[in-house]
Amino acid sequence: MELHLEGKVAVVTGASKGIGLAVVEKLVHEGVKVVAGSRSSTPELDALAADHDVMIAPVDLSTATGAETLIQQAMERHRHLDILVNNVGAAEPRESFL
Repeated sequence: MELHLEGKVAVVTGASKGIGLAVVEKLVHEGVKVVAGSRSSTPELDALAADHDVMIAPVDLSTATGAETLIQQAMERHRHLDILVNNVGAAEPRESFL
């Protein structure tokens, strides 16, 4: 399916497995540059990063500074963001993502 996302930049949280990993996979096949936020990586995410424009950002989004660190890393690499997929699980609720 062509979604006209070629060249866009996405941040995906909870990206190392499950739904997050599936989202990363679909986005890269649409030509999206992905910053994959997760506490740790997996062999499947490492394989996507080896073959596509995927930056693995090791962050703990259950901490107060995790989201800020993830966005800083994404901005340092790409200078802008187009898409946010806030998929992270098991995090304490906050007022906002940033």
